[in-house]
Amino acid sequence: MSAKYIFEMSFINSVFPKPVIPAFWFILAVFFTLLFLYRPLAKQYKYSALFALLSGLLYTCLFMPESIFPYQYAVFVLGVGIHRLAFIFVSARICNKAMPKLFKGLFLVSGILVAVAALVLALIKTGLLESNFSFFESVAFIIVAIQSVAVLLALWLLYPKNQERQWLIWAAIPWAAVWLLIAAERIFAFGRMGRQLFFAGFWQIYASAGDALLGIGLLLAVMLELARPAREDHAIDELANKLGASIKPFVPSEILEHLNKDSFSDLKLGDHIKKDMTIFFSDIRSFTAMSESLTPEESFAFINSYLSRVVPVIDEYGGFIDKYMGDGIMALFAEEGGADSAVSSGVAIQTKMVEYNGHRAKVNYKPISMGIGIHTGTLMLGVVGVPGRMEGTVISDAVNLSSRLQSIAKAFNIPLVISESTFMQLGDPGKYKYRFIGKVKVKGKDAPVSVFEIFDGLPEEIFERKMKSNTFFEQGMMAYYQKDYAQALFYFNRALEIVPEDGASKFYLETCLRKTMAAKTSH
Repeated sequence: MSAKYIFEMSFINSVFPKPVIPAFWFILAVFFTLLFLYRPLAKQYKYSALFALLSGLLYTCLFMPESIFPYQYAVFVLGVGIHRLAFIFVSARICNKAMPKLFKGLFLVSGILVAVAALVLALIKTGLLESNFSFFESVAFIIVAIQSVAVLLALWLLYPKNQERQWLIWAAIPWAAVWLLIAAERIFAFGRMGRQLFFAGFWQIYASAGDALLGIGLLLAVMLELARPAREDHAIDELANKLGASIKPFVPSEILEHLNKDSFSDLKLGDHIKKDMTIFFSDIRSFTAMSESLTPEESFAFINSYLSRVVPVIDEYGGFIDKYMGDGIMALFAEEGGADSAVSSGVAIQTKMVEYNGHRAKVNYKPISMGIGIHTGTLMLGVVGVPGRMEGTVISDAVNLSSRLQSIAKAFNIPLVISESTFMQLGDPGKYKYRFIGKVKVKGKDAPVSVFEIFDGLPEEIFERKMKSNTFFEQGMMAYYQKDYAQALFYFNRALEIVPEDGASKFYLETCLRKTMAAKTSH
């Protein structure tokens, strides 16, 4: 062993102690592992930790005494080639850029060449192959230098222009330069018949320092991810959004707005608010009899087909569905002008039903009819139930009255009935065709409530007949409330001649007959 080599190695060991570089990489691997445990969805931490571990093992092998592991140098050469391939993979993960197939192929070929050179070095070391050790060592280092430059070019040309790429490039420049310097020294040595440049003996320092700079650049590039919202946070937000979206079809989001809640998780039993709203009730006439001729699947298909036409109309006019009750709907109109919106939606739904029945007639289905009751009043909107099963709902006499109006519409065979309260809230009642159909006694209230039928939305032929009969009906109502039942009989009978299916005229006709007969009997 020459005095120059002994001097060079003692200088290296004094200036650059052997354990420093492996320790640096192992500490970096631990740090990346902790970051990965903190943000497990950020895969770049996992790959960076594996890369740092590989680098630590690589330099542990380089600085291991030959007496302990005689093949350490060949393994180091192989590891350096793998190290380049690993770095280009990790950098692709950090920059979120897939490596083109051409570059993948080139790096794979270069890795195979380095592996072949490392195998030859191991065979020469064991004496199984007689060849020039320095030549194959130099070939391996030249290929590694080419790999390093190729990595730098890939970062520069192929990766997206972001901060991660910038840090990796700044770290890869001195790293590639060091290995180019080592390769140049080997080429010079062959050109000068074994003569070496003055820095030839210190290549381990250059290689270690270059790789250490690469590690620092990798650390800075990876830590940029910490400045951004964690993917876990995005995942939680996405889960919350999905959960909210899955709950929304079952609990109207409007309930949140009226209760001043930000999310469904904020709702609790007893939350409530007192507010004036317009309540909309509807159901399908004779649905029970109709469903008896349908299978369960057909019944559900029919209900959903019907609702798909009705509910969008309610939404369009600013209402929201509070609940479905079989074929029935309860909707609320909470905004200012809710009475107009509710009545307009009822008229539009009647028009939609005329269109729907046209489609049903084409496939030989029976037409359907529906009844709607609308009332405006004060109610309590809130959350009822038990902790394991809660529901948003409304509670009030106004709700009960609206339901009763819908029953009156069904009994009188008329489509749309509104209360006096709703009628008084209309911005322009004159734009609707309507008639007074009587007064309803409401439980808990002394004064009865006046009730009106809205004609608008009916099929044109029925609408025209009702308009013609309306004069007789109104005169009949005046005679009825004046208790002139004989005169009322005449007018209701005339109204029925024009509209035989009018349930209101039939009801009052029968009532007048009973009262007239009762009066004659008493006399």
